[in-house]
Amino acid sequence: MSSSDAFPATADPLAGVGPGSFPGLRRPFRSLWWLLKTALGAVCVVLVLAIMAAIPGLNILTLGYLIKAQKQVAVSGRFRDGFPLLKIAPRLGILALFTLLFGLLLRLQATRLSDALVLLGPQHPQTQQLQFIVVLLKWLIAAHLLAAVLNGCTFACFLRPIRNIRRLLAWRHYEKRQEVRAVLQALLTVLSPWQHFVTGLRGFFGAVVWLLLPTSLLVSYAAPDRTRPIFGVLSFLGGLLLIPVLAWLPWLQVQQAVQGRFMAIFSVGAVRRAIRSTPLTWMLATILLYVLTFPLYLAKIRLLPQDSQLVLTPVFVLFTYPARLITAWAWHRGSQVPAPTTRWLHLPARLIMFPLLGLYSFFLLLTASISELGRNAPFENQAFLGPVPYAQWRRSDSRSNPSAAGKTEQDDNNQAQPEGSDGKQQPEQSGPAVKDTVGQP
Repeated sequence: MSSSDAFPATADPLAGVGPGSFPGLRRPFRSLWWLLKTALGAVCVVLVLAIMAAIPGLNILTLGYLIKAQKQVAVSGRFRDGFPLLKIAPRLGILALFTLLFGLLLRLQATRLSDALVLLGPQHPQTQQLQFIVVLLKWLIAAHLLAAVLNGCTFACFLRPIRNIRRLLAWRHYEKRQEVRAVLQALLTVLSPWQHFVTGLRGFFGAVVWLLLPTSLLVSYAAPDRTRPIFGVLSFLGGLLLIPVLAWLPWLQVQQAVQGRFMAIFSVGAVRRAIRSTPLTWMLATILLYVLTFPLYLAKIRLLPQDSQLVLTPVFVLFTYPARLITAWAWHRGSQVPAPTTRWLHLPARLIMFPLLGLYSFFLLLTASISELGRNAPFENQAFLGPVPYAQWRRSDSRSNPSAAGKTEQDDNNQAQPEGSDGKQQPEQSGPAVKDTVGQP
């Protein structure tokens, strides 16, 4: 079998990689197989985005992929275009599966080596033999995974190492090297890590500019030492300012992604015209956006440790992904209608959305009281800033450092004590004072 079986020489080097088009109901078995591959690809997309979201720095890359999906749906108006990684997702899932399996095999052998080091010592012949086997197994697994990836990363490539070697030897010919180079270039075009990172960074900072001032005012009354009425007025003002931001910012982010300019997120006039064109679509999409992201705030009530981020981030991706696609589809509908509707249609939509968005902003204020993050909780708006709670990393780090956590707790206790106590606790006296006179009853 030649190397062209792994990488077909077509105009599109990735033509046979993804699930392809739907075969139709007249072919039930092919349709069922297509559904299985598509479902596997969707699961792999969620897992890949969740893994990147759990890593500091790469979470911006996850946000970039989500915004890119929004852009494609906003341009075409089709939900199926909102999965840019679906074409290569099954291959990524197969790679992750076999990497995990081979990693378990290597871990098992490493466990045997560690036991031998404890029981027999490092100079024992059996221990040295196990050490040699672990090193050899590392290189063999790495070479096998690399060869399987270079030969197409299919399921069969991970089970037939000899065929992978034959295909690699066939790459001595110029035509075979050109085919592989074309496939790798197509993969880099689909992934585009730097482009997606810049897109995510642009969307992140644009949302921060809109959310920083109203959210800062919103949490003014949340601090325990700010009980004066002026702080309540500031919180109320922040809640009012947050209402138009919650109404416009979802469409502003989509507009920024479509135009590719940072300043497009501040073009409120174009978004307002689009909202007036399709007020019902805007209302339903906005409600679905915040309904889908509402359960994510429940994860802030009791924070999970840092090593459990991979359990939390898939849930965040599953909720934010469809919410963003629905928002992009609504923006597409609004941009296609040139003239605004009558006032009797978009005025009731505004009157309905104003109290609903007000309740949502009030809920953001409550998160500062019910969450372990305190005042940081409202700043983690997963509807705009990405599918991961950023402040949990800092909180988890403080948990993993007992000395720092104990120091913070001690500082809090010292601040809670009244002045003049000098940080010393007075002993409690359960009975009358004992006289300091010897010989008296």
